[in-house]
Amino acid sequence: MGEYNIAKAFEVIERELMTSMIRNLDRHKAEETDMGFEWSQWQIEQLKRLEQYKIRNRQKYGSQFADINKQLDVLIRTARESGGMEQEIEILKAIKNGFKGARKSKDALTAQFFRTNDRKIEALIKATTDDMQKAETAILRMANDKYRQVLFNAQVYANTGAGTYEKAVDMATKDMLSAGLNCVEYANGARHTLSDYADMAIRTACKRAYLTGEGEKRKEWGISTVIMNKRGNPCVKCLPWVGKILIDDVWSGGKKSDGDYPLMSTAVAAGLYHPRCKDGHTTYFEGVSTPPDSKFTQQELLDIEQQNKDIAEQQYAKRQQEKYERLAEYSLDAENRKKYQTVADNWIRTSEKLNKELDVQRTYRHFVKKIRTGESMSPHRDRMAMYAEFTELIEDNQLLVPFAYDLSDDIIKYNPNAPHIAQYNLDYVFAHEVSHRIDVLEYRSWENEKFLKAIDRCSLRVYDNKNDIMKWFNDGGMYEDSFALSDIISALTEGEVSGMVGHNKEYWQIHNRKALEIFANMSAIDILGLPESCELSGMLKELFEAYKEMVS
Repeated sequence: MGEYNIAKAFEVIERELMTSMIRNLDRHKAEETDMGFEWSQWQIEQLKRLEQYKIRNRQKYGSQFADINKQLDVLIRTARESGGMEQEIEILKAIKNGFKGARKSKDALTAQFFRTNDRKIEALIKATTDDMQKAETAILRMANDKYRQVLFNAQVYANTGAGTYEKAVDMATKDMLSAGLNCVEYANGARHTLSDYADMAIRTACKRAYLTGEGEKRKEWGISTVIMNKRGNPCVKCLPWVGKILIDDVWSGGKKSDGDYPLMSTAVAAGLYHPRCKDGHTTYFEGVSTPPDSKFTQQELLDIEQQNKDIAEQQYAKRQQEKYERLAEYSLDAENRKKYQTVADNWIRTSEKLNKELDVQRTYRHFVKKIRTGESMSPHRDRMAMYAEFTELIEDNQLLVPFAYDLSDDIIKYNPNAPHIAQYNLDYVFAHEVSHRIDVLEYRSWENEKFLKAIDRCSLRVYDNKNDIMKWFNDGGMYEDSFALSDIISALTEGEVSGMVGHNKEYWQIHNRKALEIFANMSAIDILGLPESCELSGMLKELFEAYKEMVS
């Protein structure tokens, strides 16, 4: 059972506790007398049910909690072993590549280091298990307390004119259902459910164990320098350390004298490796590892800020969705259930929309980074990197197609809800649309005589080989999944032949359209090194030569 599965197991238990409580509260008509509802009698009956609820939960979940807690020991020890094994592979690979700074140590100090780490891992397992047991006790206690509060608040709401029994109970349970059984309180006063806490605590413990295993191998080989990985969206607390070389005195037994670098303990004290931290480090092999890039451009910093805002908005929408889904599921009054389900459905749509937006924006940032850091640069690729970095990508839900370069506003638009958007290769899409921008602002392919003549000649060649080319796009054909080549052939045959994408004859007869689309597709194939590039030196050789002359 992994970290995710343990969190899901606790989530199921939370739902069962609430389901059982609401089931007890859902009364029968027989409980109502001719004089109206007898709240005092109801409370007496419900208090009896509460005692049964407490006993049943203690018996049922006590054994489940014990089984889950046994898994913590295995997870943490496995994480330590994985860290050690994977790190040794990296060290041996570096030695093979010429690293001379490794020397396997067997001295008494190293043995003492391992014994100390053994004690630290045992302490980590015990602390994690103890904290989990406290949280497990807390959720059962909170379920009991919330049940008792509902029993007394329901009558109060009924007396204030709530109307029916169902409405009174719904009012009494609303706060609990809105928040869930948030039984864990952090030092800053924030409250979290058991599943959320378990996810945080177990991931944090396993990461520390993994880093311990990595550090032990470095210590064994006499290496203590590490580099903080630079990724697309570092945590705000970790950002100052990203891309920097550190001496790992926390997990690898490094010392300040090991080099002119900051200590890992200093970074950790400043917030690095906080709970749920997604950042990480790798071994820095002096003379073999690529020198670190610790600087972020202004655009990268703005991107990181926007990504964090996007993620926060996405998480808020998800919490709201879960809140109203609980209220819709557990409310007793039919009118309330319908009202809450409507709100839940709205948040589901919002959440799905944000997910799509976030995926598109995140993928575009990844595309920009890939183009900017490519191994083989060329004048056109340099232009692509510059244009891509400073191109606006804007959502437009009125757009009839998934993506489009808007000439009038000089932006790329996308509609996350457009049909078939999930089928698109986004790297191709971004290279295609940015190529349109470069073409319009710089190359102006539709005015290039050599390019236009090449379009006419290649069009004739395609018609001469029409039957063979049609096979490219059949099921199992060599270009069955090609967007770029399909669009080029569609342009050259005015819609007569195409594969996954293409347009009709009327579309291709619009002035400049053929040159614009063929250029953008050739540029995407060229920049991304797509498999279709072999046709650029074959069937489409003249077109490609004219294209290369333009972009050189």
